[in-house]
Amino acid sequence: MFAGSVNYERLILNEESCWTGGPNEYSSYLGGNVPKDQAGQKQEALMRVQQALAQKRVLKPSVPFVRDVMGDEEGFGRQVGIVGEVVVEEVNLKESVKNYRRELELESGVARVSYSVGETLFSREQFCSYPDALCIFRIQSSTPRSISIRASLSTPHSTSTAEYTNIHNRLTFKSHLESNGLTIEAQVAIKTEGATGISLATSPQQIVLMGFDAVTLYYTFGTGWSARAFPEFANLDPHERLTGVLDKAVMGWYGDLVAKHLSDYGGLFSRFRLEFGEGDQDHGVGGGVRNTLTTDQLVTKSVRGTLPASEESYLETLMVQYSRYLLIASSRPGSLPLTGNGIWASNDNIHAPLSSRYGMNIDLQMQYWMAETTDLGETVTPLVDYMEQLLQPRGQDTASLLYNARGWTTQPFSNIWAHTGPLSDTSAKDLFYFPAAAAWLCQHLWDRYLYSQDDKFLKDRAYKLMKGASLFWMDTLIKDRGNGLLLSSPSQSPGHGPFTEGSALDQQLVFQLWNRTLEAAISVVNEKDKAFLQELTDKLANLSRGLKVGSWGQLQEWNLDLDEFGERVAHLGPLYAVYPGDQIYLQQYQDASKGTSGEDGEEFTIQELVEAARVSLSSRGTGYVSGDGNGSEQGWSRAWRAVTWARLNDGHQAFQELSTFKRQNLISPNLVSLSLKDLSGHVGFGAAVIEMLVQSPRPGDVNVLTCFEDLPERWAKQGKVVG
Repeated sequence: MFAGSVNYERLILNEESCWTGGPNEYSSYLGGNVPKDQAGQKQEALMRVQQALAQKRVLKPSVPFVRDVMGDEEGFGRQVGIVGEVVVEEVNLKESVKNYRRELELESGVARVSYSVGETLFSREQFCSYPDALCIFRIQSSTPRSISIRASLSTPHSTSTAEYTNIHNRLTFKSHLESNGLTIEAQVAIKTEGATGISLATSPQQIVLMGFDAVTLYYTFGTGWSARAFPEFANLDPHERLTGVLDKAVMGWYGDLVAKHLSDYGGLFSRFRLEFGEGDQDHGVGGGVRNTLTTDQLVTKSVRGTLPASEESYLETLMVQYSRYLLIASSRPGSLPLTGNGIWASNDNIHAPLSSRYGMNIDLQMQYWMAETTDLGETVTPLVDYMEQLLQPRGQDTASLLYNARGWTTQPFSNIWAHTGPLSDTSAKDLFYFPAAAAWLCQHLWDRYLYSQDDKFLKDRAYKLMKGASLFWMDTLIKDRGNGLLLSSPSQSPGHGPFTEGSALDQQLVFQLWNRTLEAAISVVNEKDKAFLQELTDKLANLSRGLKVGSWGQLQEWNLDLDEFGERVAHLGPLYAVYPGDQIYLQQYQDASKGTSGEDGEEFTIQELVEAARVSLSSRGTGYVSGDGNGSEQGWSRAWRAVTWARLNDGHQAFQELSTFKRQNLISPNLVSLSLKDLSGHVGFGAAVIEMLVQSPRPGDVNVLTCFEDLPERWAKQGKVVG
C-alpha cells in the first residue's frame, strides 16, 4: 500500500500469507475437523439434527444439539496483514510546496506523486511488478543533486526476534510472528543516480542519501508459508528466494523493469473497454467522456448529488475499471485468492478487517463475478489453486469424518491453513454451517472452462474438483417424506433463518453443480466414470431444484413456506437461480407455456418464476440491514441486488441500486467502501454495470442491451463496450 504526504511516503508491506494460527501454533490443528476416533460422535450428532428436522421441520441454530455439529476453530488464526513498512522522508524540504498531486493511473497500474518547490519539479513513482515479483519506488527531480532522503525499514512484529542488516545500500529485516513462529522477511535495495551524492548508513534500519539526481528503491517481502507444505505447513525460510529476486532486479535497468510491468499489466487491463457519452478527452478509463475533476471531487459531488451527468458517467466507468485493477493487482497465478475485505492494514492497525478470512457463502465468489466477462480469466487461477491445493484435500477429511461421505466439501469460512470444517459461534455466530460452499465455488471452474475452452484444464483440474463435490452430495442428501425428492439436511440459508431441510440455495447449487458435472463429463469421456455418471443421472432426476413459489407469490427461501413478507435480509440466497446462477435465466428463451419440473406436484412457468423472483427481491429491500439498532449499509448486498435486477431485465431498479451504492458506500479519494473496505461490493458493482449492457451466461447465448429501455439517458445516448 502506497500512502504518505508532501514530505514522506509510507510503503506499507501488506502480505497475504502473514497469518497467525495453523499447526505451528496449535499442534492438534486439523482444519476444523475431528480426530478419526471422534468421527462417529460427530456423525451421530448430525443424525440427531436430521432426525429432529424430520419431526419438527424447523430448528433454531441456538438449540443445544444443533450446536453439536459446530466445529473447532482453535488454530483458525487471522491475517495480520502487514510484514512491515518502508518510510521515505525528504530531509531538505524547507520551501513551500506547490501543485501537489497524487494519482493512480489505472491503464498502467502506476501510482504517482508530483509537486514543485521553487523552480524544481519533483516526481515519485510507485508500482509492483508481477513478472519480477517486487515493488519499485522512484523519486527524481528536474534539478540535479536535489534529491536528499532518509529511507528506513521497520516491522511491528516481535522486536525481540527482529534482525536488521544494512550493507551496501541494502536494508533487510527478518523476524517471526510470536504466535506461530512464521518467518517474515523484507529486503530493500537502493540505487542512486548522480556521482556527487553521499550515502550514509546511520543505523541497521536506516540510510540517508544526500544530493542525488534520482533514487530508486527496489523492495520485496514474504513469509515462510507455502501451499505446497500442506498439511504440516513447515515454515520455509524465504531468504534465498527474496535475495534472488532483488539481486536480479538491481542488475537490470529501471526502464526495462517499467517496460516489463507495463507489458504485463497493460496486456490484461487493455482487453476490456467501457465508454459512456461523448467528448474529446480520452483517458482510457472513461472512454471519451470529458472530465476535469479529481477523484475526491468526483466522489464528493456524486454523494451530494451535484455531479454533472457526463462526470457521473465517468465516475461509473472509473469504478468498473477500478474493480478490474483490484483483480489484476490482487489475484494472479501464484498468489492466494482475493478476500472480501482485502489485505490492507498498517503499522497503526496490523489486523485486516474480519481477519481477512475467506467467506464462501458469497464474498469469495463475488470477487470473481466480472473476471470472465471483462477478460481477466487469469485472475481466477489463484481461486482454482486454492481449491485444488487446500480446500479439496482437507475437504475430503471433512466429508469422510463428519458426514461419512465420499468426495469433498467445505464450510463457509476458511483461511490459509485449509480450514474446511464448521466454525464455532465464537466468530461465526449463526453462520457456522454451509456445506454447499464447495458447490458454489465449482461454478467458477465451469465458467473458466466455458470462457477459455481449455479441454486440458477441464480434464486435469476442473472435472476432478466438480466430481468430488458432486460425490459429497450424492452421499448426503435425504428424501423428502412427502414427494420423495432429494433434499439437503440440515440446511441453513446463509445469514438468515433456522435450520431446515432443503434451503433454496442449497438445492439450486447442487442442481447446477450436478448438471455442470454431467456436461463436463461429456468432454472428458472417462470410461471409469460410467457408474458414477449413471448414479449421478439417476439422483439428478430426483433432486429438488429449489424453485417453489410461496403463499404471497415469493420465490421460497426454504422447502417450507416460511418467508415473511417485508423482512429485510442482506443475503439473496433463494435468488441464486437468477444470478449468479442461470436456472431461471436460461428458460426465458424457451416456450413460456412449458412448466418447470414440479415440486409437490406443482408446475411453475418461467413467467411465474421470474415474477416470484421480482417479488422476493422487492420484499428484501435495498441492502439495508438493521443489526445493532443503527443498521449498516452492505455494499456487497446492494451490488448483488443491482446485478440481479439487471438479470431480470429491470434496468431502472438496477440503476437505482447502483446510484445508492455510490451515494452511501464511497469515501474519497480512493473509491473504497465504508463497509469494512468491502471489495466484494466494488467487484459486484462492476458486474452489475456489465450485466445491464451485455448478458452472456453461456457461450452462444449473448443478449445485448436487454435493459436498454431502462438505461439512464447518459448511458443510452452514446457508449461502447469493447472486450
